[in-house]
Amino acid sequence: MALIIHAPNVHRGGGRTLLHAVLRGIPPGTPCTLIADQRLGGEIPEHVVVVRFPATLTGRLAAERLLRAKAGAVDIVLCMGNLPPLFDCGAKVAVFLQNRYLVEAVPLAGFPLKTRLRIATERLWLKMCLRRQPRLVVQTRSMRDAVKRHLGIESLVLPFFGDGASPVPVRDETGVPRFVYPASAEPHKNHELLLSAWRLLADWGIRAELHLTVEPGTAVAKAVLQAGESGLAVVNHGPLEPADLQTLYGRCSALVFASRLESFGLPLLEARQAGLAIVAPELDYVRDVVEPDQTFDPGSALSLARAVRRLLKQPEPLPRLLNPQEFLHRVSSDPW
Repeated sequence: MALIIHAPNVHRGGGRTLLHAVLRGIPPGTPCTLIADQRLGGEIPEHVVVVRFPATLTGRLAAERLLRAKAGAVDIVLCMGNLPPLFDCGAKVAVFLQNRYLVEAVPLAGFPLKTRLRIATERLWLKMCLRRQPRLVVQTRSMRDAVKRHLGIESLVLPFFGDGASPVPVRDETGVPRFVYPASAEPHKNHELLLSAWRLLADWGIRAELHLTVEPGTAVAKAVLQAGESGLAVVNHGPLEPADLQTLYGRCSALVFASRLESFGLPLLEARQAGLAIVAPELDYVRDVVEPDQTFDPGSALSLARAVRRLLKQPEPLPRLLNPQEFLHRVSSDPW
């Protein structure tokens, strides 16, 4: 029996982090082949045979053909990229399903046309290939419920998080409070709301640094640059390697996580491991994995700004309530 890890579309973000954690967990001596994206970086154990394919349509089809040719009935195929094999390979297949966009009928407004077409194709791919009844593996109860509700299939909840390989960074607590939000520029990551909240904080005289990791050249990166030029304490580091992200965690005191939609929310666990306070939306995926220090309405910049104020122990003062006599006096006597 051999283990084949099928990951031809995994090369960044949480998917890459979890893929490397799985690879490190394979016992030496276990026959294992990794079918990988050509862009995948990071160290891969020596006992894992790696076959890489380019991130093109022909490359993906070649990866699927290799899987069909290589996998036998006694082998186990672990698909780490949300999709079952395109062709029936006859092996036992487990699909690690993380992408909620493929499970739920979430509107795709805000994505480029090419991305919308890709997600629509992958949704169809997933539903068509589920007829072969692969084992679906998810990491949270809310993701399991979503799979059952939208796909009509039971899934196995197996949460995991690395292997303790990342050291806890040394905390730098000097200077102004520093918040970090490691996320790509996709619409559901909610950067627009986050920047609006930081403008409110600046209007209130509260200065807190915000450190982001969005891709250069995106609309979000341009908005961040403009916010910095206008005087907001906002810095975009661009996508970071895991070691560099750990260093950034060490410089910050809190994670502010604004995403409206996640299957797992890996940065929530990374931040907790690094000893950061957590400000996160009051959504199911958050409480699937952590107890945040402060929560907010993910549709309200004011709610997010107030959550940051509470964390900094600078809550907004409550208004003094007038009695009816004062109310009538003010209505009639204040300048028109």
